[in-house]
Amino acid sequence: MKNWILIFLLAPFAWSAPKKPQLPPVFDPPDQLFRMAPMPQSSRSVAVPLSQHLFLAYDTKLCRIHSVWRGGPLKLFGPGYHGGKRPFICQPNGQSLWGNPPIAPWRFLKEGKPGLLHKPCKIKFIGISTDAGKVTFIYELLIPETPPVQIRECVFAIKDSVVRRIEVGPCPHALMYLAHVEKGKMPKGRNGNTAHFERLNNKTIATDFVRPDFSGGVLSFSPHYGNFTVETFTEEGTLKGNPMRLEEDGYFELQLKFPKSKIPFTFHFSSTMKQDKQFMLQHELKDAELNQRVSPRQSLTLKTNPRARRSNALSPYYQTEAFALPEKMNLLVTGMDWLSKDQLAVSTYAGEVWIVEGATGPMKDMKFRRFARGMNEPMGVLVKDGKIHLGNKAEITRLSDTDKDGAADLFECVNRDWDYTGSYNSFSYGPVLDRNGNFVVANAGHAGRWSAQHMGWALRIKSGSAKAEAFASGFREPNGIGTFGADKDIFVTDNQGAWIGACKLNHVKNGGFFGHPASKPALKELYAGRQSFSPPAVWFPYKMARSSSGMCEVTDDRFGPFKGQMLVGDFQNAIVTRVQLEKVDGEWQGAVWPFLKGFQSGVNRLAMGMDGHLYVGGCKTVAWAANAPFSQGLERVKFNGKIPFEVKTVRAMPDGFELTFTKPVDPKAAGDAAGYDVWQYKYKYHKKYGSPEFDHDGKPDSFTAIDVKSAAVSKDRLKVRLRLEGWKAGYITAVRGLDARSATGDKLWHNTFHYTLNRIPR
Repeated sequence: MKNWILIFLLAPFAWSAPKKPQLPPVFDPPDQLFRMAPMPQSSRSVAVPLSQHLFLAYDTKLCRIHSVWRGGPLKLFGPGYHGGKRPFICQPNGQSLWGNPPIAPWRFLKEGKPGLLHKPCKIKFIGISTDAGKVTFIYELLIPETPPVQIRECVFAIKDSVVRRIEVGPCPHALMYLAHVEKGKMPKGRNGNTAHFERLNNKTIATDFVRPDFSGGVLSFSPHYGNFTVETFTEEGTLKGNPMRLEEDGYFELQLKFPKSKIPFTFHFSSTMKQDKQFMLQHELKDAELNQRVSPRQSLTLKTNPRARRSNALSPYYQTEAFALPEKMNLLVTGMDWLSKDQLAVSTYAGEVWIVEGATGPMKDMKFRRFARGMNEPMGVLVKDGKIHLGNKAEITRLSDTDKDGAADLFECVNRDWDYTGSYNSFSYGPVLDRNGNFVVANAGHAGRWSAQHMGWALRIKSGSAKAEAFASGFREPNGIGTFGADKDIFVTDNQGAWIGACKLNHVKNGGFFGHPASKPALKELYAGRQSFSPPAVWFPYKMARSSSGMCEVTDDRFGPFKGQMLVGDFQNAIVTRVQLEKVDGEWQGAVWPFLKGFQSGVNRLAMGMDGHLYVGGCKTVAWAANAPFSQGLERVKFNGKIPFEVKTVRAMPDGFELTFTKPVDPKAAGDAAGYDVWQYKYKYHKKYGSPEFDHDGKPDSFTAIDVKSAAVSKDRLKVRLRLEGWKAGYITAVRGLDARSATGDKLWHNTFHYTLNRIPR
């Protein structure tokens, strides 16, 4: 008996669930020129394959090479790659060779002041070029009282050497470039054109200052003066802060010094790692090697798949067609916009951009052209001035095809004025354009910390500005941003979770706070929570929508009787909802209905075409589940011309609602007050994940029934006036009309709507 008792007590420990095995990493193909991704040394890293076995990672914040390794391509982690949420910091894959610590690599010295030390230059990252098949990092040195000095730093490999070709624009000051910073005893290496020094692990890095087109450059060793802090980006650091290490001494520098110059100049600098301590860099860098063109295929055109699956989004009033996606395509849609009337630009979770040519035509005639890859999980596409703009996690990026070969070769940073922790959930949604032509993005806020600037904020960015205006806050996961109406008001969806009782649609305006604690510039004491928030324009009932996503405005009568309204996707339920908005006392509020369901994948992005059709982009991963059969989907929805019997619009009145129908009603059925059920409920604002429904008395999982005193039908039989008693502002009001009929006896297509009653008109 005692043994059985012992077994019973130990059972919970013996049968504990095993830990889930870590998902293996994913690797980019060998012909891909670069990959933007977070790494331990920098969240804003760009990995570059230099050869089959030699790889480099560049920190675009400080514009320094932080890692060089021999082995394989970068290990890609996170939902967009291997599907899982953790790990999500990408890692080098092989033997570490060398790298530079987080020290600004450029310094300047004003003429006539020889006693001053060189001062670090502030750096503005401009972008990446892949012209001639080589990766070039473009940035500017911001020197006081001096026009910006542009630097173009091209990286490539010759044999075992990492070669940097650095083009320097005119500068009225002397410059110094830290070609390498190393910990250890400073060697006696000779100054001039060649230097080599011993590492702590008895390996040698040989460096060559080769073929300067501009005379006067001097290479020399010097101790590194001053402290610096090393931050290591980790999964845990996303929420708690990353490990920080202060380095105070024991470093030396390999410096290249240049006098001032009125003309641009170029120099080459190569670095090689060898096992042999006595290795000397012997080979010469010839013109043919320095100027060789690498031509990996970046543009790729695929034809449709004749065995493509049919759409299951069935409706009596709308016809849905599934795009015949090529078999080898992985189109997890995260953004869509139109390049022209029949060219649809699509971004994917894994960082690709595809252009669907002939997107408004027959499915069999479409072609899919890959325009870009290597982006950092973009969550939005915007076409402005004929150029594709991406909402990458760490920046807004503008893509250009300068050599007209069908693929982007210039990736310009439009703005990056927010902190990026590297988290799998640190998305930047958008951009969209406001009424004044400014970019607007909405940043996720729930996978971060207060000290990470602009997480959970809406940012407004003027054209050409490096600064972002943080004008509204409180977003958790704003997986949908768009404009609505003649004034192009900004709207953002947000997802249920901590502090967010249910999914909702927010009208974003200056000073708004929408519920979730936001990082700085919000006050730190507010990060623990607040007492109130700006009410949304629409709450989505949890049973209807569990993961609200992208939106679009119906701008064409060819899509049926709902022009001037909004369509909003739901990722988890793979549906599209219909939202009708009105202004009461100058503020938006309105109603939501189900609309279409049964899409191939989780509905993530919506776009109205110039042909009057709706385009629906979907995706699904292991981490982001959806009630849909496939991991990807792109579908087109057409109105078939048959008008559904539906409540078209709802107007809040001082004593109830005025319902407008799409067809004349049967006055007897629609005018019977007993044929309508009305009830109210609300969601609680608290730190817990989501919220049950509460009635007027604060009882959870309950609602308050509202009396329908009368239902009056208008003379044209298109409207019904419901007079209500006992309703309150600040509640969601559900109205069900099971008995309403059209004049020809049709039942309502959707018999229930939910109206967010923030205000009752006076």
